[in-house]
Amino acid sequence: MTFAQQGSTDEPTFRSSSTSNRTYLETHPEISLRRSQSNRSKDHYHHEEQLVEPKSLPLIHRFVTNWLIMDPVLLQIYQRQLHGTKNYEIEKDPDAKFVFFFGGRLRSIKGKPVNVITGAMIVIPVIIYCIFEAKWQWHHLSPAVVVTFIYIWLLAFCHFWKAATSDAGVLPKNLHIPKSINKEQVENPPDEYFNAITLPSYGSTRDGVVVKYCSTCHIWRPPRTSHCGTCQVCVLNHDHHCVFLNNCVGERNYMYFLWFLLLACVGCIYLLIISIVQLCYYQIGNVADVTSISQSAKHFPLSLFLVVYSILALFYPLLLLAFHLFLTSQNITTREYLNNVYRRKHADFVNVFDTHSIWKNLYINWFGSSRAVSLTFPRNEYQPGDIRYEKIEPLQLFSIEY
Repeated sequence: MTFAQQGSTDEPTFRSSSTSNRTYLETHPEISLRRSQSNRSKDHYHHEEQLVEPKSLPLIHRFVTNWLIMDPVLLQIYQRQLHGTKNYEIEKDPDAKFVFFFGGRLRSIKGKPVNVITGAMIVIPVIIYCIFEAKWQWHHLSPAVVVTFIYIWLLAFCHFWKAATSDAGVLPKNLHIPKSINKEQVENPPDEYFNAITLPSYGSTRDGVVVKYCSTCHIWRPPRTSHCGTCQVCVLNHDHHCVFLNNCVGERNYMYFLWFLLLACVGCIYLLIISIVQLCYYQIGNVADVTSISQSAKHFPLSLFLVVYSILALFYPLLLLAFHLFLTSQNITTREYLNNVYRRKHADFVNVFDTHSIWKNLYINWFGSSRAVSLTFPRNEYQPGDIRYEKIEPLQLFSIEY
């Protein structure tokens, strides 16, 4: 029988053999290839470190690359002194995903700038509205119409900004490792590192909460914590990784994500209504040379554009909002719903986090979720030798056959 562990999952797979009844260690060829590539990448990274001498950067360069925007992997090449270094500036894994902004206050992951495109799609309609439509509506409808739209837009954009650039609930690494570490690898990990453990839940003697050991981050995951394969970190109360935010949605930014969806839908509906009112204003007021809707569209072409834009922009966020209203009413995450309910992986799945009150569940997620402080303390001063920031390879794949 063989059971294997790879990547970020902790679920063993079993393989039987009829040729022998003994136990032996076996390495999967694909895993061996990945390991050899990883070792080559690591050796190349260390080789580059040895070749490149620490460089003294000008003040303006340090401001731009160390504070305004900073990739901690690149920083290790140019800056070796550890005195006064912050935790977010330390990264010994060449495959790390995060880039930090404004002295570690904001973050994003490396990759396609989908969050920048999303932000631009939010900004475009308000620019068009303020330049071409706001003045007319201010004088012909009411100043309150313009002020209300700008206020809704600002709230939506701020919640988008917080959801996209804040810490989603990243957990520190290397908290639960045995003493036997050799050349950045854990030797002879305990058997319990490859098993799921069920903890008793409050108010139930039958149902429990499953916790697992993360073989990549080397920690026991708290309940509802999952490893994100994109960010390469474990996230507390992980809901999903949002490609439009370039960030995970978890314990510390889920509330921002929910309110962004709600405010984006409200803003789209509001913009749609006031643009239609402007197009149809000729029926209730005086608009020169406008006696039909076609003439009004020619007279206010950008109002017609904003009508179409609002309808298109409303479709996806509205569907997502409806889905998350359903999830939050049951106090269940997207990951839990897809893995245990939608796909029927576990027919006996019981959501032990459900309070059995829709209003309590909604309150917990929309108002009562804890933001607290970042558990990695990125802006604290780095202490040399802090094992949380050391590079330790994922647990080795092993197999047992009998």
